[in-house]
Amino acid sequence: MDKIIGLLSKDDWIYTGLLLFSFGSSLYVRKIGNNILASGALGFAMALVIIGPKIAYSLGICVIAVLIQQFANKKSTPFYVFLTTFTYLMLVRFAHYFLPVNEVASHTNVIQLIITLRIIGITFEENDAWLHKDDQNPTKRYLTRMPTILEKFAYFYHFCGLFTGPYYTFQMLIDSQREVLKEWDPTPEVKSRFQRLLWSVPVFVITNHYFPLDTLRSDAIWEVSFFTRLVYAALIFVVFKTRVYSAWAIAESICVILGIGIYPAASNPKIIVGPTDLKAFEAVKEQKSIEMSSDAIVNLDIPKVEFSDGFRDGMKAWNRSVQTWLALYVHSRVKVMRVETTMLVSAIWHGTYAGYFMSFGVVAMCAILEDVIFKLVPTNPETGLRPQWFRILYTHTIRCRGFEMLATGFLLKNASDVHHFWSSIYYWLPLLCVPFYIYSVKTATPKPKRFQKSE
Repeated sequence: MDKIIGLLSKDDWIYTGLLLFSFGSSLYVRKIGNNILASGALGFAMALVIIGPKIAYSLGICVIAVLIQQFANKKSTPFYVFLTTFTYLMLVRFAHYFLPVNEVASHTNVIQLIITLRIIGITFEENDAWLHKDDQNPTKRYLTRMPTILEKFAYFYHFCGLFTGPYYTFQMLIDSQREVLKEWDPTPEVKSRFQRLLWSVPVFVITNHYFPLDTLRSDAIWEVSFFTRLVYAALIFVVFKTRVYSAWAIAESICVILGIGIYPAASNPKIIVGPTDLKAFEAVKEQKSIEMSSDAIVNLDIPKVEFSDGFRDGMKAWNRSVQTWLALYVHSRVKVMRVETTMLVSAIWHGTYAGYFMSFGVVAMCAILEDVIFKLVPTNPETGLRPQWFRILYTHTIRCRGFEMLATGFLLKNASDVHHFWSSIYYWLPLLCVPFYIYSVKTATPKPKRFQKSE
């Protein structure tokens, strides 16, 4: 028994317990009636049991955000909430340096991260609905009703995804209350996700046991060849991926059981956005015995994570709900250096460790590198593909080895540990990116100046 327990860390066992308890809770909640307030109360109780008094951290920003939403100028509310929430997040993370409190880490940090997304997300949802309240024929779906203050707190602490994600909007939570979903059978969707566990869990447990992350921190990494270091980084990435594959298989199943992200297939639902064919959705949203889709809550596209041709496609396939959150509320709303700003916000959201900023900073450079290389090797007009020799070479060198290196920076966290390993592989990826980044800046086509027409 001790050997079995020793295969996973204490945090992994706690997360496993939370996921299984949440899964059981979702079955019970579905049975008695999917109530938003009750689910929020359950999530708050779970958080209180797990992190105790540290729940004050998340509760504090929830109160502050709701006050801003209630009393600030409506046009400026998203900006105020965004700035305040991220400033608060940074203060909480540095609080242990100047106050007699413990560092915000582990489960407390995860809850803070998820609630940060939900606070900012619902603020933009409300603001967009207010801005477009007079639209007669909207091409985009907005909030169908404004949430009450109690519903906001219930959404912030809703047990579904509170400890793992995925992120979902308040409108998706409203949509999960549809009567038609009470009779819809989620079993096939849940079954397909649990089939993933049959391979992801064993691979995670085995690789996690035999290839510990601490090896990258030790001097032993210098005693092996450069090729072996790359192989070890690849195996560490396997540990990371299969851990997430397993956790999100259960987390997505919980969403599916509660009807979160479930829409008629005819409405062409997209992650976070929900139905994109609004006419089709309105026509069939309450019809029974029609094909349903869970695409709006699918947080991973595993084939693309593993086999896509480039960095951009691989990144978009990973943690798709947060990627979409960043696209909707950061990338599409800033005017300059969009990729760099988006990666900066992502790094700040994940934490204050140098490894996050090092990895996400290099990701932005990788996107530029890829753009330049792809322009130099154009696609075939007939097939839409680049030459097979190039795809094999690029995928199995820069793309795959690059993601593995970036993952080690994300996992090692501390600057000294990241430098220890990255220097052992000679910082090959950022050094490769720099000349391409400079080339891209030098050859960028200047935007034409706009002249006002003379009267």
